[in-house]
Amino acid sequence: MSVREQFERELTERGYSFEIDPESGCHLVSVGESQLKISLENLERELASGVDADRVARFADMVFASVETTDADYAANRLFWSLEHNDYEEKADYCEAVSDSVDRVLVHLSACGSMITWVTPEILETLGLSAEAAGEQALANLGREVEAATLEAQAVDGTPLGYVITELPFKAALILAPNLRQLVEEKLGWPVMAVVPDRDFLYMWGAQHQELTQRVGPVVVREYTRSPYSISTEVYQISDDGVHAVGAFKVPEDTS
Repeated sequence: MSVREQFERELTERGYSFEIDPESGCHLVSVGESQLKISLENLERELASGVDADRVARFADMVFASVETTDADYAANRLFWSLEHNDYEEKADYCEAVSDSVDRVLVHLSACGSMITWVTPEILETLGLSAEAAGEQALANLGREVEAATLEAQAVDGTPLGYVITELPFKAALILAPNLRQLVEEKLGWPVMAVVPDRDFLYMWGAQHQELTQRVGPVVVREYTRSPYSISTEVYQISDDGVHAVGAFKVPEDTS
């Protein structure tokens, strides 16, 4: 049984009718007065090696929990900027370009930390925030996560390669935090280079160690091609001037 077939079984057993959108191939599911447009692309990539019925069921739980979310479930202290590859079919309401292939998207993280929702005008209206104020709050919240995070470093040919331990489920976004320098400078120096092949993967190293860049390339490409939540194979330089893409690792055609 495929992921699609398992998901459709979940819909049927839960009493939901559905149809397939002819343009996108997404499932269109009516829930009360709402119609959900559900893409299985990420889930199929995640389960490429074999269907996990429990994982499909959890995916369905998360989808339908989003419909049941009430105004009381939203909070300004759970607004964040998250990194997304900008090839999505429908553009987010609040997003800004980080590079040619990556945007930062304004998201809301559920209290349980398992559901990431793109912020809509309705959510901001509920919170009583303007788009500008919400964006500032999202950066401040990333800064809070940096303060709570731990940076570990391991030597690669004598050069420290840093990785972050954090409870944030999309640690890649921490490269956007305004106080990242305070986390990395002691062990890695400043400015730093970074790679974020998927949303929960972040390597950083001192910008003076350019020789380390090619060493991390194979790992970046592997993670990017295997992850259901891939971002980019780009390499970023992070300094007091912000985040800038300075190059990208090539993805072989047979794995793209």
